[in-house]
Amino acid sequence: MEISFFKGVPLRLKFMNTISNTFLVYRRINSKDRPHKINFRYLLKIYVITVFTILSIGCEPKDNDDNIGLFFLIANSVPGEEITTYQNKSRLEMLRSFDSQIIEGLAESVAPDASGAMGRNKSAYFHVRFQFGIQNLADYSVVSRNPTVLDTTIKAIEYSFNYQKEDGNFEIVVPNELNGQTPNAADFASGVSFFLSSLGLALVDFNQSEWYNSSANASFKSRVESLRPKIDLAATWLLSQKQTLQIGDQNAPNRLFFNSLAFYSLGIWLDRDDLLQAGKEFAELGIAKITNDGYFLEGGGWDSSYQGVANNVAIGIFSILEEDKEWKTSLWNTIVKGTSWQRSRILPSGEISLEGNTRVYPGGESFLGVPKAIDWKPTMSSFLIRSYYTTDAIYLNLGNRVKGYYNQ
Repeated sequence: MEISFFKGVPLRLKFMNTISNTFLVYRRINSKDRPHKINFRYLLKIYVITVFTILSIGCEPKDNDDNIGLFFLIANSVPGEEITTYQNKSRLEMLRSFDSQIIEGLAESVAPDASGAMGRNKSAYFHVRFQFGIQNLADYSVVSRNPTVLDTTIKAIEYSFNYQKEDGNFEIVVPNELNGQTPNAADFASGVSFFLSSLGLALVDFNQSEWYNSSANASFKSRVESLRPKIDLAATWLLSQKQTLQIGDQNAPNRLFFNSLAFYSLGIWLDRDDLLQAGKEFAELGIAKITNDGYFLEGGGWDSSYQGVANNVAIGIFSILEEDKEWKTSLWNTIVKGTSWQRSRILPSGEISLEGNTRVYPGGESFLGVPKAIDWKPTMSSFLIRSYYTTDAIYLNLGNRVKGYYNQ
């Protein structure tokens, strides 16, 4: 009995195409117009695994979802057809490539209440880290040119700084149900870094938007500018925690990139070289955490949830990095490797496989007493943004497939 996959296409035929495409890829990549390096042993490995899987499927006289999933993990791991050269675009130009429903949906998913409180701060202020997501609001406001959304974004920023302390750090009010759970110094610093990375991207959005900077929006801009001293103080406090972050986040690539994004984005907006330098240093630490296979080391192995986060934050840094920066190429190459590996974790349905994860899986890590679930939006966003920079339909389709599975 022939196993079929999508519209009656024989699965065996798909595998045969994979084998032939493996060697076509080798020929294309080694042509003069595409002078990229290729690992022939890797291609041979794909060939052997594919043949083995065909023989295994041939012994099964019925549909087998595991085999179909395995096919996707194999086929998605062959990188030859991918477009890896990026087009130079500003962050705002990239954001305008988004489907309007997606960029609006991302904003709606983090929408604050009337006071500006977001996430867990809505029930009562907890910590500024839960204001993370401000950049999604800013993205939507500048792309849609919607003054109501802009006002909402600024309210969320203003709410955050209502809880700033004199030294630039932020208050924490632990809920009663979590009494006894005391954050350490690294937790405090990382929480502020999460918030400032989101704020920094929002501020870069504002900088790049002619609409935001128009006279019609002078009152909105004035509200943001009035917070400049407080933002500068927050950045200075975070910089004082640089060593704490380096030690506490050394084994968490996604956090290293969050730190980089916080420092670099605020360095742009505040015109501070010390912040830009710190951003570069943390980015280089994050880049060093990617393996030859393309996954970031998380807990001594891979994790498809945190991989998506790391990819998405890294591409956020890339989106604001000037073209003349010498480390932009190494950051892009890391993004290409990281998203290519994440591609291998996408099942036919669009679900992100948790198999082999070191942190997020049934029975895995918890946060504030709640088991961690797959964070799918960063994977979707990083795939889509890679496609916007490269015009690669593979990643456009992958991003939409992930969205289709989780956003039902």
